[in-house]
Amino acid sequence: MNSQNKKSIRNPEDDDASRTGPLTLEEATITGPITSAADQSRKPENLQSLLKFALEAIDCYDPLQETYFAPMEDERKKFLNEALNSLTVSMVKEIQKSIRILRKVPKLSPEDDPSEYENALEMITENVDDIDIARDFYKVGGFRILKPCLNSPHASIRWKAADLIAALSQNALFCQNEIVQMDILPILLNMVDSDSSDQARIKSLYAVSCTVRGSKLALLAMKDIDGYSTLMKALQSPVEKLKIKAAFLLSSLCNGEEAEPLRMKLIDEGLIEQTIELLSVPDVSPEARDRLLDVLKSLTNDTYFTALTKCRKPELCLRETLERHLADLRAEGARNEAEACQELLYDIFPDHYFKEEILAFQ
Repeated sequence: MNSQNKKSIRNPEDDDASRTGPLTLEEATITGPITSAADQSRKPENLQSLLKFALEAIDCYDPLQETYFAPMEDERKKFLNEALNSLTVSMVKEIQKSIRILRKVPKLSPEDDPSEYENALEMITENVDDIDIARDFYKVGGFRILKPCLNSPHASIRWKAADLIAALSQNALFCQNEIVQMDILPILLNMVDSDSSDQARIKSLYAVSCTVRGSKLALLAMKDIDGYSTLMKALQSPVEKLKIKAAFLLSSLCNGEEAEPLRMKLIDEGLIEQTIELLSVPDVSPEARDRLLDVLKSLTNDTYFTALTKCRKPELCLRETLERHLADLRAEGARNEAEACQELLYDIFPDHYFKEEILAFQ
């Protein structure tokens, strides 16, 4: 159970001035007819039985009865601790079973049925979004199965392994850094660039996105292995979801902390020209358009002079392109996106009439 997700409940009528903080789980509980002693003897063995136990407790709760805090009875405290520990131990055992299955992945041939391995990956992925479970997965050697799964001849195993990496890395710096140190990023980027499966390309880019955002170590690794060129190449992909995810990641990184060196690098490598070219395509989808506008906004952020100068090149026809998208956004009733497009027009072309247009729109 992730301790960061626990919420302390404080009685607003408690006027005890001597207490400086909320009651902890060990110190207090809500008194009332929650369970009987007989109920407490039924220790939940999995998440489903714990949910059933909680629902039964809710059924017994009387909202009209006065609720107050009191020290938790030792018996109830012991019961809850044993239940939670049992769930954690049970989950780790299930993950270990899945890891044992996945250790056989290198022996799989293209003709073999991958369903057992797919199920094992799915089981782990569904649970490692909890940082404590993710750490347990690492401690029992789970990270060792990642590379073999990413290199499997079965596309379903490759993309499910990438999905697992995304679940591990999302908002978990420990996992992000471990992925980098294991040299998994180059494998993921190679999948983004050239995997035969569109789903594997999309999921590997998702894994890259979860791994690099918020991790300085991962951002340094991206620079060392020229990962940004792969992202720019993905922008040109005919796979719509891949293009959208690449644009989202690039705009996010260019809006992050200490983003100016990255913006300079991407501008030098032609990201502005590439983005404008993609925006000028007549049949660009609304979602791709919105993400590409985000890229342009992130590159010109804080009226960045180098970016603005490139955007104003007459041969790029950016003003006409933005005007067309602004008209489309207004027709769609997309107010926030239309305002962002207007702001881009005024930031890049302040000598034209669009400042008044922004004020009129608001």
